[in-house]
Amino acid sequence: MIALGTFALFAAVLTNARPVPHPLTLVSRALNDSDIYANWPTYDQLPLPPSFPTKAAWGVWGADDELGALNHIRNVTILEAKSEIKLGRTFNLNLDLSPFAGYQDDIITLNTQISTQFDGLRHFPYSTNSSQSTYQFYNDLIKFDDIMAPGGSATLGIQNAAQKGIAGRGILLDWAGWMDSKNASFDAFNATTISTVELDGVATWQRLDPGSFSKPGDFLVVRTGFTKQYRALSLQAQEVLPFRPGDDAQFIGIETPDATLRWLWDKKLALVGATSPRLNLCR
Repeated sequence: MIALGTFALFAAVLTNARPVPHPLTLVSRALNDSDIYANWPTYDQLPLPPSFPTKAAWGVWGADDELGALNHIRNVTILEAKSEIKLGRTFNLNLDLSPFAGYQDDIITLNTQISTQFDGLRHFPYSTNSSQSTYQFYNDLIKFDDIMAPGGSATLGIQNAAQKGIAGRGILLDWAGWMDSKNASFDAFNATTISTVELDGVATWQRLDPGSFSKPGDFLVVRTGFTKQYRALSLQAQEVLPFRPGDDAQFIGIETPDATLRWLWDKKLALVGATSPRLNLCR
């Protein structure tokens, strides 16, 4: 899972990586290359065994898988996307980095957590008590120390996505445009939530069928209106925006009740992103 936002993939790539033993013997789904959705679990059937974290999709793509939802992207998925090209135009989804004031150094230092980015499968762990000792990552392939230790493992790193390549059909749901069409105001710098009911409404407004506008392997991008409101601020207001105290430090995002997770799972999307600091509600 942003600035065009959180897409679901970021992790440090470590050199001199050492192999890491699998901490857990996973129950995994039997995969059939001729029909990857044979024996596909429903959302209610997750996790595969009750011992896995709640609704974890571990083992769905195999016990040693490091790609997660990117497995939805198949050769046929890309070929089908090509067949829908109408104008042949390209659109850059990267936000510009702030330019320097009249000069350019040979050495550039910047925070990689700004502008457009992918968050990978080791970006955020599951934990029962927020303690590093209980951190678990996708498929339970690594532990926290495997990431942070010198010469640590590259397992679940973002390089896996780069090696596979990311190409396919993108779908833009213009939630902000839909709101503007109704003259409905919203604050992108507050805890404004976007529901899947609203996203279905956006699809209808865009003359798409809410039940079938996406295909397995598609990339979904939600335009939240954050970028437009952010660029309307003064430079000083932009600089202090992330440092608001307490509950004021919130941004617009998709709400994440169980219904939203089910909605995303059933669509079999490869990537989900938004034009906001984070895909889900940011606090």
